[in-house]
Amino acid sequence: MYHKLEIPDKCKTLWQTCQSLIPALLKDCQVKTADLKIKKSSPIDPQAKSIYRVKSGMISETYNGQLIVNYENGDLIGLDGLFETKTTCFESDFAVIVDEYDSQQFIDLISNNKDKLLAFNQYLSCFNQSFQLLMCHFSQQEVEFNPEFRTYKEGDVIIKENTEGDEVFTLLTGSTKVMLKGTEVGKINKDEIFGAIAALTNTKRNASVIATTYCETLVVKSNNFRSLLKARPDTVQKLIHDMARTIVSSNKRIMELSKDN
Repeated sequence: MYHKLEIPDKCKTLWQTCQSLIPALLKDCQVKTADLKIKKSSPIDPQAKSIYRVKSGMISETYNGQLIVNYENGDLIGLDGLFETKTTCFESDFAVIVDEYDSQQFIDLISNNKDKLLAFNQYLSCFNQSFQLLMCHFSQQEVEFNPEFRTYKEGDVIIKENTEGDEVFTLLTGSTKVMLKGTEVGKINKDEIFGAIAALTNTKRNASVIATTYCETLVVKSNNFRSLLKARPDTVQKLIHDMARTIVSSNKRIMELSKDN
């Protein structure tokens, strides 16, 4: 098992333990359907009375479109849903080959074998602990994160060039222009993050941002924004994207101005 984002090492160790227990759990359990092909058009039914071991490919377990975990070669699917129907979905963009086992036969085997029962309990314990770690890891929140809603009229200076600032802005509505030494070099688009470089590096603002219409912004202090970046990797990706677009746009404008001169 694995996740496409960075996760705690302890979580990976628990998954390794789970996989090491699978051979003992499946010993003497007959394969119901060997080399079963799971297609995107016919995914695994979470309510089917079967468990599956992945032989080739990768399957994602999701809930409401949100990735929970990926299963790869050697992983067992459905073991945690033997006694309570799962509400998650199993998805794959490409065909996956699995061996299918009858869940009732598996239950009968572990019920009559003390060693299998102990291995089964250890598997579920490690599996559940790993999911608890994932939940804690991806739901980190800073209790002091209190963004401020701030509005500006046309012509108001939101950020002033060459000044210090510890606030990061997100433009919710309206339009702005970016000014460098009195020359317009770009603009900020709706929902873009701006002002982060100076706030996060304790340097002076390298340009001014002026409202060209009525603007609504969300303002966060730099310390709280750092906590947000740590808790929400998607915010980091958005920040990088917004900064890259602004830099490219500003450089293009500066080159145009230099040609005119």
